[in-house]
Amino acid sequence: MDLNPAVMIPIVIVVGVGIFYVNYLAQKKRRELFAGFAAQHGWTYERAKYSLAGQWSGTPFQTGDNRRVINVISGPFNGHQMVAFDYSYQTHTTDSKGRRTTTTHKFGVVVLQLPGALPHLQVTHEGIFGGAVANALGFRDLQFESEQFNRAFRVKADDERYGHAVVTPRMMELLLARGEIGWRIEGNSLVGWDKGAHNPTEVMSRLTLLQQVMEQVPPYVWRDYAGVDPRQQPQAQTQPPQQPFGQ
Repeated sequence: MDLNPAVMIPIVIVVGVGIFYVNYLAQKKRRELFAGFAAQHGWTYERAKYSLAGQWSGTPFQTGDNRRVINVISGPFNGHQMVAFDYSYQTHTTDSKGRRTTTTHKFGVVVLQLPGALPHLQVTHEGIFGGAVANALGFRDLQFESEQFNRAFRVKADDERYGHAVVTPRMMELLLARGEIGWRIEGNSLVGWDKGAHNPTEVMSRLTLLQQVMEQVPPYVWRDYAGVDPRQQPQAQTQPPQQPFGQ
């Protein structure tokens, strides 16, 4: 049966408008949720802040296009400055017939400011590659005494000695118990992320995890690599940073 364009076009328009309106309502509800969440904790809420997309490197940043940073909350968390937001970017593929497909990748990101700048270190789940397979393909990561930890996580560090100094047995216990997100030390930022949209409960849980990670870093690491001693500077995190954080 042939479809009459005079009938189909209005239907397509109505469906398109309906989808747009449903998405609009969902986004509005999410903005209101995070604005209320921020107000409840005395934090700042911003609808969008695209400049944050270029502040950090590595996963999930600096890839794809149409990078968006929305529903941004920022403020003090247990004496440390933090920022959390919805992040997304797009990638594109073209099939053999020239048809272009666009995929939107979404993440929930939380960042905690550190007492000082440390070398790069990243901890992520092994994912689709097991440790042996990843190493065979050249994706080498640091190895630790705990085989359970080695099977569950991949650790990358600029300096192997530094990586082992940060990821102590107590740190491994913490991550095995609740290492639900990937995280990275990048300068004076501790960046955590996971795929998909986060909710306020997850933001609080992930900020708590990042704080626990930070507290597990041994004092000598702060002293030797960052030139600070957090134990002797209990108010340091409440002071304005020397370089903009989350700005």
